[in-house]
Amino acid sequence: MVHSSVRSLLTGRDLIVLSPLQTVFEAAGILSSQIIGGAPVLEGDQLVGIFTERDVLRRVVASDRDPKATRVGDVMTPRPRTIEAAAPLVKAFAMMCAGQFRHLPVMDGDGTVVAMLSMRDIPVEYRILHQQWSDWTKLDTCPAAAI
Repeated sequence: MVHSSVRSLLTGRDLIVLSPLQTVFEAAGILSSQIIGGAPVLEGDQLVGIFTERDVLRRVVASDRDPKATRVGDVMTPRPRTIEAAAPLVKAFAMMCAGQFRHLPVMDGDGTVVAMLSMRDIPVEYRILHQQWSDWTKLDTCPAAAI
């Protein structure tokens, strides 16, 4: 199935959110049980950050912080980039590649978080084509010209 928009890829998924007041231990348990690598962090209905497995590794474990005493709000990534649900999927993929991040909060038209896009959600075909395009642009000629 070809997905043209972020919304078409993520329709029907439950949104898992975290609070900045939760402990890292609690949040890591949620991420693990839901088999996800990151979640938006909300205060009320406002996006204040995202919390990912990288945050656990870099800002908790590598910094020798206690996950049971450390709050998500202290180690999350604040003010993350976001994308509109109606945006083309290729735009989301390009943002993630350019920014070198793997999770992107998805917003509806009124600024409410409606989903979390993960690089794992992007169809493998998009990723392969992106890599091939990157490789081809480094060449003097397009390999397809030889066909």
